[in-house]
Amino acid sequence: MKRAFLLVLVSGLVLAVVCPLFPEKITFIHTNDTHGNFKSYMTKVKGGERLIGGMEATSHYINEIRAREKNVFLIETGDILTGTLAAEIEYEGVIGGAMMEFLNRLDYDVWSYGNHDFDRGQSNALGLAKLAKFPTIMANIIYKKSGKLFPAEPYHIFEVGGIKVGVIAVMEENFLTEVQKETVEGLDVLPIIPTLNSYVPELDKKTDLIVVICHGWFDAGVKVAKDVAGIDIVLVAAEDGRFKDVDGVLVKSTKGHQETLGYLRVEVDDDKVIGYEERLIWLWADIDLKPSPQVAALVSKVDELVGEEYAKVIGEAKADQTVHYYPGENMFVESTLGNWITDVMRWKTGAQIGFHNTGAIRADIKAGPVTKSNIFDVAPFHNTLVVFKLTGQQLKDALEADVERGWDRMQVSGIKYKYHSKKLRPYGERIDYIEIKGEVLVKKGKVIWPGKVYTIVSNNYLVGHAKEKYLGFPVTAPKDTGIPLDNILMEWLDKHKVLNYKIEERIVEIR
Repeated sequence: MKRAFLLVLVSGLVLAVVCPLFPEKITFIHTNDTHGNFKSYMTKVKGGERLIGGMEATSHYINEIRAREKNVFLIETGDILTGTLAAEIEYEGVIGGAMMEFLNRLDYDVWSYGNHDFDRGQSNALGLAKLAKFPTIMANIIYKKSGKLFPAEPYHIFEVGGIKVGVIAVMEENFLTEVQKETVEGLDVLPIIPTLNSYVPELDKKTDLIVVICHGWFDAGVKVAKDVAGIDIVLVAAEDGRFKDVDGVLVKSTKGHQETLGYLRVEVDDDKVIGYEERLIWLWADIDLKPSPQVAALVSKVDELVGEEYAKVIGEAKADQTVHYYPGENMFVESTLGNWITDVMRWKTGAQIGFHNTGAIRADIKAGPVTKSNIFDVAPFHNTLVVFKLTGQQLKDALEADVERGWDRMQVSGIKYKYHSKKLRPYGERIDYIEIKGEVLVKKGKVIWPGKVYTIVSNNYLVGHAKEKYLGFPVTAPKDTGIPLDNILMEWLDKHKVLNYKIEERIVEIR
């Protein structure tokens, strides 16, 4: 009897250890699209402005969470590079390596590549992974020839508070058109859903909880939640700060650019999420911050590395110079920064027309003194100017493609046009009027000079993706000048001193 009692007692203790009596709680903190931000900056809020972001603020809020909660798990979902000078300086032999070192000092648990983490080439992307003191995961970027994964784990399994958590990452399927062609030469990206469906069943057998990192749009994360069985959480590297419960699968993103941390606390029991709490934690920096000393020290060091050169004032903005994003109600396609940038491109090359994609304009310029650093923030991609020729018919076709795409529209110089919305006219019949230096090229949708040839200047990214993304056809005989866009913007401002652009009705929707 005593022996039987002891066996029952021991068995009960073993079961209590192996199978917790109460649901385990895990707090997931996730970030995305940091884009080189390491210092706080002013942002507009209702009634004024507030200081937000920066690695010291990030450290402060993470430390607060860790002090009050157990099982805190940090995830970076990609795009730590491109956006500020901190992502351009070399650190430990890697361009942008300081951004990875910040994640090390914040004690992150895992990260995945974003498309912009390839902006400085594949070798540099591998260098970032080598600097990371935690796993790098990515399941669907492969080498074209061999079919082998680009060096990273497809997934990694962690033990968090007695719960086995599997984390797997996938890149957006338009990855190859989201970066300059030469940086991803020889790579390919596999379809997201089939890739996940090939890994998740085996991962499900080994884990209690499966988290998918999806570097792409929020809707892509929702599709993953609907189409892949066995997953529990989808963390999306979209910059919209959204959340959706898709039949029990939790889909969440943050605001990006260090505006927020994503917070998702889940209760896990019997291999499933039985409860959750989610919110965005705003990284307000106008409070008494208490960052970790090692993080504060790195902020100071990176600030020094950026140096005095980019702090030099080279001109003055008489009014805020901005970029307008769309789609959206009452939003301009044309922008003051877009007008300036495309004018400068023509000024440097003598081209008749300038095109520049809005998505490559990464910051506004506030009224007041303008530094080299401000210009770099506007144009951080090291794009070079490319000159090519288009006929009158091709110009109309290109603008038709621009309206059809509806996002990342082209800013223009040397040309004015009017168009009907996609709702009102079919593709090919939307461009109603085009004028080039006072000469009418298109009137009531008819091309008057279809064979006339015009010289165009754009950037190497737009030209490299002309067919599949911007113009609808490839550019013939493009000439890359090798002149970096950021350099000529600095050159122009240093010479002219004053920046005071306004909306000039270069792009007008007919209403």
